[in-house]
Amino acid sequence: MSYDFFIVGENRAIRGAGPNDSLYLSGLQGAGVIDTMTHFGMTVQKDRPQWPTLEEYGVEIAELSSTASLTEERTKARDAFVAAYQGVREATDEHPEGIPAYKLRYNDGFWTTPDEIAAALARYEAHPSYDAAELPFGDQTWARWIAFLRVAQAAGGLRTC
Repeated sequence: MSYDFFIVGENRAIRGAGPNDSLYLSGLQGAGVIDTMTHFGMTVQKDRPQWPTLEEYGVEIAELSSTASLTEERTKARDAFVAAYQGVREATDEHPEGIPAYKLRYNDGFWTTPDEIAAALARYEAHPSYDAAELPFGDQTWARWIAFLRVAQAAGGLRTC
């Protein structure tokens, strides 16, 4: 598995295709970044939320199509399912202590908020050996990741896809 991280704008949509709008990490690099974040206390361990099921809402997969002809009742059921699905992707804590690790480990497009990123960066910068972590020697994956997080925090967050 590889990791594709995308900066999102204020509307929480992926921002664009500019050179600084995304960061690709190989599986090994991504796993190393997440392990390093854990070492610095930047991640919090939470269970990945459960996705709503079509059955819970009485929706058929064909009804998710924008071309589906639906009754008002079926439209309401579909819209309720979509809202619940988006609610899982957009979920956040009111006072985050870092980035929930599942938001980085899975490519489900979870929104990592600017507040979560700020909390993670604050924990990183409070660590006694953070200043040596970005020295320009050897592999620059960590330095690239931290720079990407800082841009994402200012822009509106990030998504892992």
